[in-house]
Amino acid sequence: MITLNIAGIAVGVDNKYSLSQWNCEEHITVTSPLFTVSASEDEVREEYYRLKGAFSLADCESNILYRKVSLGMLDYDAFLLHAAVVAVDGEGYVFTAPGGTGKSTHANYWMQEFGNRAVMVNGDKPIIRLINDKFYVCGTPWRGKERLGNADVVPLKVICLLERGAENEIAPADADMTLDKIFQQVLLSEEPESTLKQLDLLDRLIGTVPIYQLKCNLSREAAKVAYNGMK
Repeated sequence: MITLNIAGIAVGVDNKYSLSQWNCEEHITVTSPLFTVSASEDEVREEYYRLKGAFSLADCESNILYRKVSLGMLDYDAFLLHAAVVAVDGEGYVFTAPGGTGKSTHANYWMQEFGNRAVMVNGDKPIIRLINDKFYVCGTPWRGKERLGNADVVPLKVICLLERGAENEIAPADADMTLDKIFQQVLLSEEPESTLKQLDLLDRLIGTVPIYQLKCNLSREAAKVAYNGMK
């Protein structure tokens, strides 16, 4: 078993495959865990068959563990959002959209555009946490296939809803569509009490964090347009 520091929360992970530990090296801590997760052999094999053997048993264990860790975070005002995150000058810019839209590509353009001012916090599955009435975006061991990210915790400055477009255009997101689009990218709990916590956190997030909609053509210019429109 290993203990991980994720979003400032110590989590015990009772892993059976070394891949899970390898994925989590930057997050390992000696602090006593606040909660512990594990994946049984039956759960791992069920995941393997659900994914039709496209991933190894070790990968399937890692998938289950990240879901259980993420759902356990709800007790600490934190939740997982499917997004890419870049910190510029120490503040987190979150880009979220359905898979295949180009989140990682757009985040990489920010890295190119801002050089040493920019840090890739997470390329796929960051944690959003409310601490002392302020939202932070936090790196996790689960970073997507490119393995882009670190263990940083940075203030959340803005959320950007990405969609493909012929031209690069950015504007404040329409309030009626914001909740629905973000809700689609959240790992949801099946427990009613936890679901209510998620809804409350999302309501507070939308009420306090600026949210923009970016139509982009996946060119480097999109990073300039997005930054100038949101800063």
